[in-house]
Amino acid sequence: MPASAELLQRVPFLAALSPADREALAVSARQRRFRRGEAIFEKEDPAQALFIIEKGSVRIFLPGAQGVDLTLAVLGPGDFFGDLSLLDGRPRSAGAAALSEASLVTIERSDFMALLLSRPEAATAVLARVAQRLRDTNETAADLAFLDVAGRLAKKLLDLAETSGMKRADGILINLLVTQEELANMIGVTRESVNRNLSQFRRLGLIKNEGRRLVLRDPAALAQRGE
Repeated sequence: MPASAELLQRVPFLAALSPADREALAVSARQRRFRRGEAIFEKEDPAQALFIIEKGSVRIFLPGAQGVDLTLAVLGPGDFFGDLSLLDGRPRSAGAAALSEASLVTIERSDFMALLLSRPEAATAVLARVAQRLRDTNETAADLAFLDVAGRLAKKLLDLAETSGMKRADGILINLLVTQEELANMIGVTRESVNRNLSQFRRLGLIKNEGRRLVLRDPAALAQRGE
C-alpha cells in the first residue's frame, strides 16, 4: 500500500523535497504494522530500510546481559529511525521494538541513498538529526553517571510527557502504556527501584495513576528532581 505523501512531509529531511519528489518516494514506500512488544529489527541485523512512524510508539534499545535491555529512546508519530546503519552500510547499532501497536512506513536503502545524493538539503537535515541523537546519547550517559534513581525517573517521565503527553487541568497525561519494567529499562535500574520511586512520587503528589497510565501533577517539581 503506498505511503502517504502527507506523512513524509512531516519528516524534516523529506520536507526539503519538492512535492513531486515526495509523491514519487511515497509510491515506492511501504506500510508495515507491528504489535506491542514485537521486534522491528535486532542489533546487528543488516540495514535494509529506513522507518518512519505513522502511528504508535517505538523504543530503540541496546540488549544487555541476562536479557536486560537499556532503552535509548522512545519515538512517536513523525519520528524516523534506522538511518544510521543506512548511512554507513554497517549492521544495526541497536534494536527496535514496538512499544505500542504501531504503523510504520519503510523506505528502502537504495531509495534513501539516492535521495541524499540528489538533495543536499535533505542530507543536511538527516545529519542534523543524527547529531541530535548523539547528543541525546551523551546526555543519557551523563544521567546514568550523575543522577540518582529518582532524578533519572523524573527526567524520563518528563521526556515521555513531551513526546506522548496530553496537557489537562490536573497535569499532563502520558498517553502511553509503559510498564514499570519498561521504565526500568529506560533508566538502567531494576523494576523494584522504579516501583519504590513511583510510590514516593505519588505520596508527594507529583504523579497519580489513571488506569494504567500516569498523570504528571507537578511537572515543575519533577523537573527539579531531574536537575
